[in-house]
Amino acid sequence: MIRLATALLATALLATALLAGCGYKLGEIRPTPMRSVRTLGVPTFKNKTFEPRVEVLLADTFIKQLQRDGTYAIVSDDTADAIVFGTLVKVERSALRSVQNNVLATSEFSISLDINYEVVQRVTGIVLMRGRVLGRSSFFDNNDLQMTERQAIPLAAQDAANQLTIKISEGW
Repeated sequence: MIRLATALLATALLATALLAGCGYKLGEIRPTPMRSVRTLGVPTFKNKTFEPRVEVLLADTFIKQLQRDGTYAIVSDDTADAIVFGTLVKVERSALRSVQNNVLATSEFSISLDINYEVVQRVTGIVLMRGRVLGRSSFFDNNDLQMTERQAIPLAAQDAANQLTIKISEGW
């Protein structure tokens, strides 16, 4: 009986030692091109749309999300290891749901922000990462459609900032 208990204990200890940490990684999980980057600079995004005053909102929301994530320190552009350039290329509103008894009238809309980004190493100018994120939000029609759309833009910007932070800090 003692031999059986000792054998089971030894097997359990061996299995624990071999399987400990499987699938887990301690420390940072930066994407390979970003391994040497510790600090990021984020200038105001460019706006290639007719939507007014969203470029500062996008950059500010992205910086706040990066600070929450904590993978990179945010510094000025002239001292950063890399700089993240963002460009808003399209703002699109589309109908999600129509009014119950009138299929020609819309009660809920979707808004999407299409953003291209590029992470450039400051000293060499080498592009480390490049891609596209799509931030989405929805809003309901009320008496002032423009105002409700304007209120949904920060939510779409937050969604885009979350996606962009994940791509830059985790590589997904």
